[in-house]
Amino acid sequence: MGDLRPGPPPGPHLRGQIFLARFDYVRRHHGAAMVETVLLALEEADRAALFGVDGEGWYPFRALVRLDRAIAQLTAPRDPAIYERLGRASAAHRTEWLGVDARLYSVHGFLSRVAEEHHRFHSFGEAVYRRGGFNDGDIAFSGYPEVDEAFCRASVGYLGGAVEALTGAAAEVEERSCQCRGERACHFWIRWGATPPPPASL
Repeated sequence: MGDLRPGPPPGPHLRGQIFLARFDYVRRHHGAAMVETVLLALEEADRAALFGVDGEGWYPFRALVRLDRAIAQLTAPRDPAIYERLGRASAAHRTEWLGVDARLYSVHGFLSRVAEEHHRFHSFGEAVYRRGGFNDGDIAFSGYPEVDEAFCRASVGYLGGAVEALTGAAAEVEERSCQCRGERACHFWIRWGATPPPPASL
């Protein structure tokens, strides 16, 4: 049988799995009480929508931006790198099902799949992956009706975290163009090598 769940509502929406990864990050690093504190800091509509998030449900893009900014203000108010750490939390959710087999997966194949499955997690926009050399490539996201710098920073963390989980080596991610600056697409250049990644910080 096919999926009987309703499709996303009008407007830009994201799958609940992305929100669950954010809450999991807060719970792991700051405790369950901080999850409640973050929820209480949100506007009433967001709080009601995100209480008991369904991983397969759809939630507004702007609700994620407001959630990320609330997490940043409450847990790392003077550290803009918090957004990359939140993106890495989503990468951990995406790659943990690979388990001990993670190193057997092609990075190019994984990033191609990220682009192909963009519509599974976003009700808006398009994604295209282009392989560069042996250990680098570019993934472009375009057609976003709403954009936010915090989301782009989290995307840097997501891509870097996912590649490092697959390779066990440090990854370099650079956003070379951005829709937030009025450019046509957010282009993320990714390169990976043989150097172990640095220890994760909170």
